[in-house]
Amino acid sequence: MKRFFLFLAFLSAAAFLAGCENSMGSMVTVAEPGDEPAASGDAETSDSDAAEPVVSDDESANPDSEPADSDSGDSGTDDFDPADTGTVDDDFSDSGFPDEEPAGNPVFNFGPYIVNMVDVNSNKDDAPRNFRIYEPTGAEGPVPVIHFLHGFMYKDFYYDDILVQLSSHGFIVVSSQSDHGMVVGIGGDTSIEEANEVVYFIGWLKENLAAKVSVTPDFENFGVAGHSRGGKVTNRVLNTDQTIAKSFFGVDPVDAAAKMQESKDPESLNDPVLFTGESMFLGTEKGPQGLAIGDTINSACAPEGVNSVKFYASYPSPSHHIIAAGVGHADMVDPADLSACGTYCSACKGSSDSGMNLMFISYTGGLMTAFFNSTLKGMTEYEALLNDASTHPFATTVVEHK
Repeated sequence: MKRFFLFLAFLSAAAFLAGCENSMGSMVTVAEPGDEPAASGDAETSDSDAAEPVVSDDESANPDSEPADSDSGDSGTDDFDPADTGTVDDDFSDSGFPDEEPAGNPVFNFGPYIVNMVDVNSNKDDAPRNFRIYEPTGAEGPVPVIHFLHGFMYKDFYYDDILVQLSSHGFIVVSSQSDHGMVVGIGGDTSIEEANEVVYFIGWLKENLAAKVSVTPDFENFGVAGHSRGGKVTNRVLNTDQTIAKSFFGVDPVDAAAKMQESKDPESLNDPVLFTGESMFLGTEKGPQGLAIGDTINSACAPEGVNSVKFYASYPSPSHHIIAAGVGHADMVDPADLSACGTYCSACKGSSDSGMNLMFISYTGGLMTAFFNSTLKGMTEYEALLNDASTHPFATTVVEHK
């Protein structure tokens, strides 16, 4: 593990030089139901106005971020229409959404709502951090809210495909951006510092989110989720305030620390888990394997002893654990972002199969939808789906619950 983080320091510097850039600030407009898809560049723009189904295109909003990558796929305007039974507008053909409806339960496909994506930047409205909102337009009544936290050195928008799918089933999803520093272990926040910032951000969100969406947020039914280090930080958030959320979904969570932060950033699961809500952890079969670039460095992106197995063992009942077969630690990331990020983001061993990657994205979004339908909407009929993989559209190696 130590050698892995030393190597990642080299990779992160190489990725920076190669142009792994932050395209935060450019945005997507979503058409109203029944409208024709908007052509790229034809939609109006605004300053992330609350009632307007448009998103600002303000690349100066985050002065500390890297320059926007013109190839990231985030520029211009595009349409997500979940009513198209799994297909998307041609302008978004490289977004990572499958072109055909996945088999099995409808949660593994898009839901009934068109999703509006809105970026809010930290130099506007006194927002404590950059974040992206996924809003199910037209959803009636109070809508449950979910906070999602990205993995180490990743960006909040790397998970658009999963989070759009989740939101389309009637959830407001907020994906926020943390500061991890460009060189491993140097700069950026420890998971302890980051957790405190996330707790503060969630408090701010509860006071301000309603002004930025056209539906009514329901913070009485609030869930949290995170990938990789985002799972570790979220565990710390829940230990800081056990009542902050009803449920927690970890996407291949990892409890390790960066090499040069180990003394200041111990494993979060060393402390007793205080959260008593329901939890679920989705692991990957290849996460514990060595890096994709070869075996010269004997390490992994989701090492044994600190991955989903440890999270599941540490969390109380009720909890669920699934390990997906054939995929790795980054296979849930949008393919376009995974490719654009370069060597750093593609270092983790994965499926090496774009078709399986797309299927796993839909599978992850479907499991998250089923889990939060059960825990935030009271649709307990989804518990059976979570505990029985016989109807799942993806192979698994472990399915367990307690």
